[in-house]
Amino acid sequence: MGKRLYGCKLTILGDSYSTFKGQIPQNNYVFYPFDGIDDVTCPEDTWWYQLIHRRGLKLLLNDSSSGTTVSTSVREQHKLEDAFVKRMKNSLSSAGVNGEKPDCIILFGGTNDDWLEVPVGSLQYEKRTDLDLKQILPAYCEMLSYTVENNPQAAIFAVINTDMKPSTIRSMQEACAHYHVNCVTLHDISKQCGHPDRLGMRQIADQIDEAMAKAEAEN
Repeated sequence: MGKRLYGCKLTILGDSYSTFKGQIPQNNYVFYPFDGIDDVTCPEDTWWYQLIHRRGLKLLLNDSSSGTTVSTSVREQHKLEDAFVKRMKNSLSSAGVNGEKPDCIILFGGTNDDWLEVPVGSLQYEKRTDLDLKQILPAYCEMLSYTVENNPQAAIFAVINTDMKPSTIRSMQEACAHYHVNCVTLHDISKQCGHPDRLGMRQIADQIDEAMAKAEAEN
């Protein structure tokens, strides 16, 4: 890629791991701060804030919402519009955010699909129907395809969580390779209540930062 990823404009599409009260769109669901995790108490503790600080990034939008799925098999308390494949059409369209287009995009989803045991389906690189998007892998392909198509100017990173089914992780990695998206498969993340604590947040920031450095070095 060879693209410098310091001081650039960033958009995030994520779930609970990337939320913090007052830092995401008003109608999105918040997880952090959370009583069960007593050391993530301010935005500065989050992985994305740490990454922004290290690299001098400008955050255009953090479109993260707790409990949301990439697929349209949403939780009972959620609307269809909460799914990643629906929200992305607001935050990752070719229009950008308030007229500004991101230089870097981080996609961090799939955890809730896996936890909810949404049907996995298979990788589909074209002709995905509404019924297909109820499954994890077709929806994941839809997200990657839309993001790449509408943001050719951006370096795109798809972050894959730990503690997911190995077969699903491998398929997500394969989808990233197909769409030439940088894949960040997390490992060894400290968590409480299934979510990163302060140490886990730093570990996530470290691993995404390493992936960015690798992308910068590649031509």
